[in-house]
Amino acid sequence: MPPKKMIIVQNLVFNVPLALIMNLVSTITNPNVKLDFTFIPMFLIGFVLVEILGFVIPIQKIAGAVGGKIAPGKNPMMFPQFFLVAAVITVILTVLMTAGMTFFGLLFAKQLSQFPMAYVMALPVMLLTAYVCVLVFMPLSMVVSGLGKFLETHQGK
Repeated sequence: MPPKKMIIVQNLVFNVPLALIMNLVSTITNPNVKLDFTFIPMFLIGFVLVEILGFVIPIQKIAGAVGGKIAPGKNPMMFPQFFLVAAVITVILTVLMTAGMTFFGLLFAKQLSQFPMAYVMALPVMLLTAYVCVLVFMPLSMVVSGLGKFLETHQGK
């Protein structure tokens, strides 16, 4: 079991940029949304959502299982098997996170009746954005936190 400090650092290095970039992209791609006072609360909501999802959903176990099926005996967080692991992580996090952020964004705008269409319109852009973020920030967060080296040296123990 990795030390809690490594997990906290890995979560922060991954989740802060993910929430920030997803919030920025949703603001830029939606013509009805302006970069205004709601940006900070929406970033915080996105960050809290991704933190909650990270603690509720066993993403490490799912990534290990998917990567283990693709390349048995190899580290699932290494390339090329990481491309599929990243896709699985992206779908799990993004479908739920986009639903939450869309809900709260429309709640702030007092347009909650628009939720189904807004969610369907936002999801493809958010999936692509989150996939790129996972490909960039997940390996970075593993290196910065030291979790990557820890998992390599403690694999199977």
